[in-house]
Amino acid sequence: MEFLNTFISVAVIVVLAVPGFVLKRANLLPENATNVLAALLLFVSQPFLMAGSLLNKEFAPSMLPAFAQVFVFAIVLEIGVYLLAKPMFCKCKEDSSRRASIACSFLGNVGFMGIPVMEMLFPGDQQFILYAVIYNVVFGAISWTLGVYVVTGDRSKIKLWKIILNPPTLASLLAMPFFFCNVHIPAAVMKPISFLGNMTLPLSMIILGVRLANVKFSSLFKDLKVYGVALMKLVISPLFSLGVMLLIDLIIPLNKFVIIGVYIISAMPSASVVLSFAELYDGDKELAAKATLMNTLLCILTIPLLMILCDFI
Repeated sequence: MEFLNTFISVAVIVVLAVPGFVLKRANLLPENATNVLAALLLFVSQPFLMAGSLLNKEFAPSMLPAFAQVFVFAIVLEIGVYLLAKPMFCKCKEDSSRRASIACSFLGNVGFMGIPVMEMLFPGDQQFILYAVIYNVVFGAISWTLGVYVVTGDRSKIKLWKIILNPPTLASLLAMPFFFCNVHIPAAVMKPISFLGNMTLPLSMIILGVRLANVKFSSLFKDLKVYGVALMKLVISPLFSLGVMLLIDLIIPLNKFVIIGVYIISAMPSASVVLSFAELYDGDKELAAKATLMNTLLCILTIPLLMILCDFI
């Protein structure tokens, strides 16, 4: 039953890509539709989602150890999966393809899918949502440093100020004082914040559908690197993360819910930010698009299967 419920929840999320796919195939969208929607996603909906996930949540000092565990594991596991992915694609002839494959293998869709998936799998349980927010702050920092370097191979492209001054992280930091001080935000203010934040998942999936309409299905399934990325991101990454946390738990007892939360977050498909970096820095845009699309489709099956292990944690 749990497998079926999780399968339905994830499938419903991916089905949201259908309108974008249909509209694009019917030529009802302008050429720059993806750019416009992506701007709304990055600068409006996701920042409000991050802020809304913290506001009016009850904070207690007893939460701090769990928050610290999530923060540390987010750093360690992101770097660990990156190191695992490097040798997997070392035989890739084209440098840009190799770099895009590695980036898609360790950068997951933490923000766009992570928080909504947590809300669907654990309705009413705020701790998992808070864990996703903390993980996303780390993810933002790693994306704009290690992620940019992996895609470009050029350290000069790294802009340290973007670690803080990217919209989702900035929104989280602005909301944190209200969260830690237990400041109540009036319902009249929270309602528009929630409305705008709830646009994140549909917008991200519609963009995915538009991009899927631009990709030839034959090319999507012929590229072996796409399968390698899917294996790395959807299977090896979460199992590696779970294994590391369980080993540490044998020595230093960890919060069970931290293990489950970080494990599920690590099972998210490749982040669309890799495609954004590839477009911005002239990387392998085609591979980044195909890998992101394939991972998002396959996660309908992999996330429910991986969730079965949560019963044994």
